[in-house]
Amino acid sequence: MKSLTRLGTGFAAALLEAWQELRIHKLRVLLSLVGVTIAVASLTTALAGAGMARQMMTENLESEGRPAMIVVYAFDPNSDGGPAGNAQIDEAFQKTSDRFKVEYTTMMGRNYEQTASAQGMSVDAEVMVVDPDYAPMHRLVVTEGRWLEAEDARNLAPAAVVDRNFMKELGLEGHRLPLTVDLMSNGKAVSVTVIGTTKGTSYGMGGRLWMLPATYEHWFGSQAPLNEVSYKLWVPIEGSEELAMHFGQQMQAELPGLTVDAHREDYLMWGADESLKMLTMVVAGIAIIILLLGSLSLLNVAMVTMKQRIREVGIRRSFGATTERVFFSVMMESVVATAVAGGIGVLISVALVSNETLLNMVMATELDQMPAFPIGAALLGMGVSIAVGALTGVLPALVAARVKIVDAIRV
Repeated sequence: MKSLTRLGTGFAAALLEAWQELRIHKLRVLLSLVGVTIAVASLTTALAGAGMARQMMTENLESEGRPAMIVVYAFDPNSDGGPAGNAQIDEAFQKTSDRFKVEYTTMMGRNYEQTASAQGMSVDAEVMVVDPDYAPMHRLVVTEGRWLEAEDARNLAPAAVVDRNFMKELGLEGHRLPLTVDLMSNGKAVSVTVIGTTKGTSYGMGGRLWMLPATYEHWFGSQAPLNEVSYKLWVPIEGSEELAMHFGQQMQAELPGLTVDAHREDYLMWGADESLKMLTMVVAGIAIIILLLGSLSLLNVAMVTMKQRIREVGIRRSFGATTERVFFSVMMESVVATAVAGGIGVLISVALVSNETLLNMVMATELDQMPAFPIGAALLGMGVSIAVGALTGVLPALVAARVKIVDAIRV
């Protein structure tokens, strides 16, 4: 117990002594530590920024379907038309989904022939007909109002969720929800109640509008049949390809005369994207080079300072300081200096990466969920700075430890 106490006291004393020496020689080490601070900030920001960029890319990719996404098409092999959707196919899909105990499922159909109008302005809208599970399956986040619910099919007026582009084109940004717009289909106008909005997702189109299948069939089904009807399942990644094959076979048995195609369709089926890893490695490599240059500058200052402190070391040795104590205290000066520089660099990185406005401006988009600063990046930055300090402090510490008392006092 006494040995542990003595060790702890010695370590604390060495840290305090190193800090006092840095305060005395602060002008000498300040410029050399600037490079270390910049390098640690660059390294930490590169790793944290890559994590942010990876989330942004993941959000964009998952907007088309989160892994593992199984897409099911049913079509008549004797017809020239595309995948179809009707009550019989809907029932077969639901029955097969229940048989395989799939929790998240949705029907998805599109129509591009409808025009929305409000306040004297109009826009060509892409109408998406989906089930309530569509939102979690496609990482769709409602920014205002709420998402569709099964009970909305019983409303006296059709309920819909629109994207930000839709609201902007109609001049409705900033208006409180719910609000009403007119949806024109083959000369027939229907008043639609907008109950929620999402961020812009239509990528250059006028706007996008989501509606429940039962709602669309009741109000628009006869005038504007759906195109590109498909059915989707969100299942665990493991075994998803095998599940898709068996699901297609079972649904095919429910639909004699039709052909059913079920396959996995999400970004992970082609493998994880490696571009961000390469970008992280390049930026981290540049930061390491800067860190090495900063450490060389720190080493040069430490060596020059040590030559001027030979007499001081000799006096300490004459009062009983051991070789190990001299070695450790000199090395700790470098470690404490780079640790302080590394801490400042990490704080700079946290301030930059955690600034949501700056991050959205650099990435030219908005994250649905602002992630916390990666603790691993901060710990790595601190660890690298302390390691550099230890390495650059070894040589001056060896010089100090080998000083002879008599020769040092004569200086």
